[in-house]
Parts: sequence; structure tokens; C-alpha cells
Amino acid sequence: MTEQISDSGRDEPKVCAKSGSVALAPAQVAEYLAENPDFFVGRDDLLLKLTLPHQRGDAISLVERQVALLRERVLDYRHQLTHLSDNARDNEKLFQRLRTLVLSLLDCNDLVQLVDVISDSLGHEFGVDFHSLILFDDVPLNLPIRTEPLKQAVNALGSIMLSGKAICGQVTREKSDFLFQEQAGQVRSVAIIPLNYTLSEPRQLGILAMGGRDKRKFQASMGTVFISYLGDVLSRILARHLHQ
Repeated sequence: MTEQISDSGRDEPKVCAKSGSVALAPAQVAEYLAENPDFFVGRDDLLLKLTLPHQRGDAISLVERQVALLRERVLDYRHQLTHLSDNARDNEKLFQRLRTLVLSLLDCNDLVQLVDVISDSLGHEFGVDFHSLILFDDVPLNLPIRTEPLKQAVNALGSIMLSGKAICGQVTREKSDFLFQEQAGQVRSVAIIPLNYTLSEPRQLGILAMGGRDKRKFQASMGTVFISYLGDVLSRILARHLHQ
């Protein structure tokens, strides 16, 4: 009894009524070929008989189709490599700017100088449209730095404060009002960095918020590695100055 391949498109084998032979289902053929990739070795005549429909409707040989698929994959890999290369260059530039900012923060002699460094760097080096540095204290500091009671920040920001993790994306107008005050109406996306340091008292020192006029400036899908690192460094520097 011989076996034939059914072209019915179904996965169940069928018996040919005329010849009595078993017609293999396409899935069986595909499974066999996948397990025996060298099946066509030495079967050149069979290869020459195989054709595949082209998008234009013309028939092309199996080898031509394989070559076309390989070219498409190579082109796709090139696009992926280009994308990765572009991301690597962007990350390198971002790292260099962040490195400069961190070194400048380490050189600050007091909180006033620290605030100036942050403002200048975020605005000029990072292209941040709006930013807000808020320190938590029940009593306002005798410095040109905004302070708010920790309880009020928790009430205003809720889960953002409770999680203690940096986030990017969009927030409610109420949260934006607390963070950016009179500039809140212009903010369309934000990056929020809680400033916490376990070796200081209190542990929750404040919060750094950055805002963009464009919704795409800070997106929820963005990574937070760089801004979390900035938050860790800034928290330690703040703790040092606040306890001087």
C-alpha cells in the first residue's frame, strides 16, 4: 500500500477511494520533514518538481523561495542590529550626561548649590521641560527649597509614595498639581523619583519630579534604570547635607 499527501488542507489522514492508498495529512508531512531536514539530499529530481506560489501568482522553485526567505531574514536582522546600535549610542550619551551630573552633585557644598546644579543640568543637559524637587519636613527650611509634610505628600501621591520606586508615564491632574503647582497645566507626562535612604532619619527625604510638555517624553514603557540610579545618588547626597 502506498502513501499519498492529501491537499485537502486538513490534518487527518484519508484513504483514497480509487487506489486504496493512505493520504497523509499536511501536518504529518510537515512533522516528518521537520524531523528529517536532510530528506531532500540526493533527491534533486524531487526538488526540481516542487514549486511554491508567489505573491504575484507565479510559481517559483523551492530553492528560490528559500533564498528569498533568507534575504528577508537578513534584512530583518540588519534592522534589529541598527536599532540596537542606535539604542546603545543613545544610552552611552545619557550615561555621560548622568555621570557629569553625579560628579557635579558630589562637588556641591550645600543644598542651595545642589538645587542650582539639578536645575541647570535637567534643563540644559537633559532637555527636561519642568522639574520639581520637594523635601519632606513639617517645618519649612530656611532655604529656597520647597518643603512639604510627608503626610501631605502621601495623601497627594498615594501608591507612588508607598511603592518607593521610580515611575514614568502620566498621572492625574491632582498629582500633577501637587508636584508642579502652577506649571501643572502644561505637564503631559512625568518621571517621578522618590528620594529614600535607609541609613538616614527620616528615611523618606523627598521626591524629584520631571515633567514634559509631550506625552511621549516620559512613557510608562520606558526603563527606569538611569533615573533610579540618579535617585539613589541624590538621596545619599541629600542625607549628608540635611544632617550637617
